[in-house]
Amino acid sequence: MQDEHFDDTGFDNADSLEEEGSGRNEDASSVQPARLSIRKKDEVIQEFVIESLPVTIGRKAENGIVLEDRNVSRKHAEIVKENDQFFLRDSGSTGGTRLNGQPVVEKDIHTGDVIQIGEYRLTFDSGDPDDERTVFDDEETRLEEGTALDEDRTRFYEEPEARLLIIKSDILDEDVVLGDQVLVLGRDEEADVNLDDKRASRKHCEVRSDGSEFIIRDLGSANGTFVNGQKVSEQPLKNGDRIQIGSTVLEFRMDPVHKPKHRSRLSGVFKGVFYLFLLAAVSYGAYRLITGLSGRAGGPVIMQTLWTYATRDAVQGSPALGDVNGDGFINLIAADAAGFLYGLDARHGGMIWNSDFNTRAGSMAGSTKLADINLIDGELDVVAGTASRGVLALDGGTMRPIWWGKTESQVLSSPAVADINSDGIPDVVVGTLSGRIICFDGRQGGVIWSFEADGPVTASPVMVDINGDAVPDVIVGSTRNRLYALDGRNGQIIWVHSGTEAPSTAAVADFNGDKKPDVVFVTASAVIVLEGTRGALLWRWEIPESARPTPSNPFLPLPPALADLNRDRIPEIIFSTPGGHVFALDTRSGTQGYLWDFSIGPSRKTSPALFDFNGDGISDVAVGDDQGILIIINGVNGHQLNTLAVGSAVMSSPVIGDFTGSGTACLAVGTMDRKIVAVQTQSRISRGKSAWPFFGGDIRNTGFSR
Repeated sequence: MQDEHFDDTGFDNADSLEEEGSGRNEDASSVQPARLSIRKKDEVIQEFVIESLPVTIGRKAENGIVLEDRNVSRKHAEIVKENDQFFLRDSGSTGGTRLNGQPVVEKDIHTGDVIQIGEYRLTFDSGDPDDERTVFDDEETRLEEGTALDEDRTRFYEEPEARLLIIKSDILDEDVVLGDQVLVLGRDEEADVNLDDKRASRKHCEVRSDGSEFIIRDLGSANGTFVNGQKVSEQPLKNGDRIQIGSTVLEFRMDPVHKPKHRSRLSGVFKGVFYLFLLAAVSYGAYRLITGLSGRAGGPVIMQTLWTYATRDAVQGSPALGDVNGDGFINLIAADAAGFLYGLDARHGGMIWNSDFNTRAGSMAGSTKLADINLIDGELDVVAGTASRGVLALDGGTMRPIWWGKTESQVLSSPAVADINSDGIPDVVVGTLSGRIICFDGRQGGVIWSFEADGPVTASPVMVDINGDAVPDVIVGSTRNRLYALDGRNGQIIWVHSGTEAPSTAAVADFNGDKKPDVVFVTASAVIVLEGTRGALLWRWEIPESARPTPSNPFLPLPPALADLNRDRIPEIIFSTPGGHVFALDTRSGTQGYLWDFSIGPSRKTSPALFDFNGDGISDVAVGDDQGILIIINGVNGHQLNTLAVGSAVMSSPVIGDFTGSGTACLAVGTMDRKIVAVQTQSRISRGKSAWPFFGGDIRNTGFSR
């Protein structure tokens, strides 16, 4: 949550093991109170003694530990103790909580562990002298008597040296050496690597080591972080990867240093056990691979209603998820056909505002989007298109309008949000029923540029850099059968695709392996993939006649979703059709076929949202239908995993996130019988790793598969 901002709960618990009779000292007199040494900028600012539990940590004054930083949520995390063991729990924070450099939802903590929250480092001491994580000390370790050295056997090597080499930069003077610490790069003077570049966000991205590899993570930057020309949210770095941040280009290098330090020989018994374990691990891995690809490894998917909220009118667009009031918990924002906005606490469905917000602007058919428009409180604001008053930017915490962007006709589709003018503030792009595409300045709502299409724009724009200038460009279609790629800086045409049918909302990924974004969209009769930089046709797949629109079931410009379902490292295209089908199209074979076709019942299905519900490592597909059924489809084979009745017709894609802070996935949909319904599953959720949890791929409608 997705960057969807979700936490990976699959980390090894690293529980320490003690041999029986090890003689652990149980003398209570040796145990001191637990404490935290709190640092900011390598300076100790507080020594906090834990006298009572739980200890809450956050920005608000009522917390046990108050951290004054806009990147810290009001209630960010807490420390608890259960069965004589201390645990760290994230409280659904916006920025996440890290333990020893790893993102966590809940994890046991021990003496010496370092908690990272925003700019703060909290070093934990349990007070128990026997409580510590096992650390290998190379200088103090001695071989047991009788252990022989074999000069030709196993060697221990020094850690490889990793660095970021300067390829292009007017800012940096020397290469950046990487170590165990988390390295933040950005425009902020307090960033570890300061990039004084207006195209770089204050905290743009970070590079960290997980012990085996280095990982780069975008920190919600306005213009994005690019690796080998591809916009990324988080991914491991490989030797030679090119990283672009604004106008700066760096190259990741890891050069091993082969200096033998100590040598030892495994005994025959230990070696035999080792190889047996290795054989078992390989066999199990092969079993998981085979069963995972066949769809048999996944567990059952359990769904039950979490809560229901009654709205004033039908909810046609997808809700949005994010912390808009800074309380550290996920909120759900939705709009209805009467022009009301609803701000709900996703845990229980209660209102977070004093009342529902009446825009007095007529029907709101599109999905709401979230972005920090005002940059005042560090919290997400709400952006929505309306029928009669244009575009609304609303402060998510105070419910006060930031600005209204005037349009001359209805906005029926969803906005897209990205920093167009490089001022560090997200800007807003919408299409209108009169055919005008307008880019509004995120700061004040003024028009940056507008473009006149040749017909009504009912599809939603998506935003991604396709011309390589580090500014997001706009891709959007009209009902007059054209798809436009517009330069994000000025709205000028990059290319136009003219077809015979109206295009859907597009999605973007690298389909031809050139490490540049390509564009896919759906029409009434085909799936079309275009080369991103020039708009040239890559391939076209004809939709079967039985799945095409009819006079009673017309075409709607629903966007496809993208994810790798067959582990070939190329995203498949998952889309629904008016004939009641959901297809997973194999993009490697292109025009030759598809992975599966889900066609149980003739009911129209929504655009898909994607998440691994059954735990087999492959994204599954969530759709609603016009009979009020929420459906989960196995991403491997297209089999139905589960269904749940939620009311009358569901018109837009579900949203997926950890609503309750329990580390399990929830879904929410709006219905035509005036409801917002939240559904709880038992599926474990991973922060930042949900493939396509929202309409348009993410909370800003970029439509981009990384």
